[in-house]
Amino acid sequence: MLSISRNDLYEKLWSIGITKTAKELNVPYNKLKNACTSNDIPLPTASYWSSLHMGNKKPVQPSLPNPNDKRMIALGIAKKQNAVTPKKIITAVNDKKSNSTSIGKNIASSIKKEEKDKTTYFSYLESDQENLTDIYNTLKVNKNLSSKPHREIVKYRKKTQSYREDKLRINSASGEIIPEILPFIDSLFKALEKAGAKIVSKFDETEVLYKKCTFTLNFKLPCKKIMLSPDDKNYSTYHTFEYETTGKINVEVGYKVYWYKWGRYEKLIKQTKTTTPEDLLRRVFLYIFSLPEIINEKERNHIIAEEKKLKEEQERELLREQREKEYSKTQVLLNNSMNYFYSKLIKEYISAELDETTDEYEWAMKKAKWIQDSNKYQDDLLREEDKEMLLNIKTRRETL
Repeated sequence: MLSISRNDLYEKLWSIGITKTAKELNVPYNKLKNACTSNDIPLPTASYWSSLHMGNKKPVQPSLPNPNDKRMIALGIAKKQNAVTPKKIITAVNDKKSNSTSIGKNIASSIKKEEKDKTTYFSYLESDQENLTDIYNTLKVNKNLSSKPHREIVKYRKKTQSYREDKLRINSASGEIIPEILPFIDSLFKALEKAGAKIVSKFDETEVLYKKCTFTLNFKLPCKKIMLSPDDKNYSTYHTFEYETTGKINVEVGYKVYWYKWGRYEKLIKQTKTTTPEDLLRRVFLYIFSLPEIINEKERNHIIAEEKKLKEEQERELLREQREKEYSKTQVLLNNSMNYFYSKLIKEYISAELDETTDEYEWAMKKAKWIQDSNKYQDDLLREEDKEMLLNIKTRRETL
């Protein structure tokens, strides 16, 4: 027989629920429930877990009656259930269809209940889901700072510090730090490190390194502006107002991505009048570990966008090369055409105006051939640049 103290059973029920407690203790669900009822142990309801996970308002947890009662509760070990053979199901269908329908509904209801009890948080982090769920279910903020606070809080409490020193930052316009903030940060940092993250405080923000992700945290204490009257002790010509802390905590959570160095994507998680520090702690913890899926999705989109951009650049470069090649070929064609045109024009002029027996005729024919193809018929004195200049001058004069 398995025995457990009344107080321990109460704590376990209200931390992980009836279904998980029954599974962990290896006892039937109904037997555990009856044992709790017989020993005056209050049971958590479905609405309690729904309100707790939503984080809007902390549900009321009833205290344990007679907490000084240290009795031990005996629980029987669950017996293994034999699998229902297809033969029995077929017989039940043939004999009593209504009974089969009832059994089917009970089985479906049981499966649906088990699925409902399973948390869907941290499903993206499959390998760490169970560990993160356990940490989330045990999140708690102490009223006072623990005797062994987180090392970053120890550094923060040092009296001699420079502004640019890497340390934990708590932004408060009034300069006042409310007592709840340090236990809250201590609980958050310890929970994050328990989940496998590393905390690195810098002079402008706190970084949380988790696997390949980098999250950012900024702790802010909202303040309200109070105008001073001349009767106030602190009033002066240059000091007409002060800031007063409202007693709430705001946490700015963001993340960094390698392709956008100076950009941060933040979400401000505010503590409202109905939000306790533990509710805020759960909301911050949940949001932090929802970011890996967001970051990976943005990274995939970035890679797709970069590949598309690279492809477009390659297409533009290819088009530019094709245009330059086409331009060069067209330019050569035009030059050859102009050379041929002027050469033919000069030859016609020579035949019409010059005497074939003169030296000038022979010289002019050589120039005509040189104009047509200066590479094949080279001139002793003039160069290719000279021919281009002569033809351009000729062209400009004709256009005037």
